[in-house]
Amino acid sequence: MLPRIQKILAVEPYKVVCLWNTGEVREVDFEPYFVDPKPHSPINKLADRQVFNNVKTDGRTLYWDNLLTMIDYDGSHHPAPLDFDPDVMYQRSQIVKTY
Repeated sequence: MLPRIQKILAVEPYKVVCLWNTGEVREVDFEPYFVDPKPHSPINKLADRQVFNNVKTDGRTLYWDNLLTMIDYDGSHHPAPLDFDPDVMYQRSQIVKTY
């Protein structure tokens, strides 16, 4: 079974506690991404706590609405979500509780 986020349980500064489909409650810590920020990286937008607190899940992963801009084939620009690979987040997360 591929690990997927079922529900967000808590959001703290730069940490998100989630219930995974594995039956585990795991904490995903995003603060390490801010230690050595890359210039112009979209993840830098998450350093704003107000933005970070707007995290959502689609039942698979975590995402933040409208933090990226997608350029379509015709050159038009469209807002797009910033999301993360759930497998990578699972590997980098810490177990808080197992059901």
